[in-house]
Amino acid sequence: MHLRRVITGLAILPVFLLCVFWDYGHWFSAGTAAFFFMVARAELYAIQDTPSPKGLAAWQNLLAVLFMICTARHDLAALLWIGFLFYWGSCLITLRHSIRDCRKAIAAHGLALVYLLIPLDCYVYLRSLDSGPAYLGFMLTVACITDTGALYGGSLFGRHKLAPVISPNKTWEGAVCGALSAIVVLGLVAVIQSTAYGYTFWWAKPHQYLPFATVTLILSIVGQIGDLFESALKRDARIKDSGSTITGHGGYLDMMDSMLWIGPAMVVYVIGFIR
Repeated sequence: MHLRRVITGLAILPVFLLCVFWDYGHWFSAGTAAFFFMVARAELYAIQDTPSPKGLAAWQNLLAVLFMICTARHDLAALLWIGFLFYWGSCLITLRHSIRDCRKAIAAHGLALVYLLIPLDCYVYLRSLDSGPAYLGFMLTVACITDTGALYGGSLFGRHKLAPVISPNKTWEGAVCGALSAIVVLGLVAVIQSTAYGYTFWWAKPHQYLPFATVTLILSIVGQIGDLFESALKRDARIKDSGSTITGHGGYLDMMDSMLWIGPAMVVYVIGFIR
């Protein structure tokens, strides 16, 4: 299992590197986020045991693409209209087919908007900023290092269950190892960058180690909460994985669970404390 996770991670790495470092990375990020939405929304509706007719899928996928494009262009007015059309259009499509179990379907549409579309769009927004490559690289690294540290730290030191009802395999020791791993690894990167260039890339300021460690810790905790949230959805649906598409991870939701929470948290930080 661990070997397959490593192989899958290495296979996906070029996509993340293009999003971060390519000159047109904001457009590539928009396309990548739209693709992830399309595949993850299918898993989400399956977990919710909610029908997803072709017309509904086509409507949501089309608006998701437009949503990402407008974000890359910083067109706020269009984003508001598209978000409105996404939800209410999905509701009308559902009611046109049948009102049976429509409450569950309408709730699923809201979850697709708030849990999938907007969080994925946060990555496109952050990448489109002047310091976007640094923000995106920072967030993705926090998510990956936290997940890896929690997995192996829990395997080696795990004794006390973190949330036994939601995910019996997760432990407090694993959670702490995940957060510490992110702080240590990124802390070393920050020290190297500050020594070589006089500042860390994602702060553009010299020696901001305490704020850096604080934000890294918060994002790591938020990401692990996101992991538990998706685990709760799967536990309620009585399934182990959201899908079987990605070797070693399960489905796309399984791979993105923490990222769906880290992205919005980083947007709040950037807008509230940096910009």
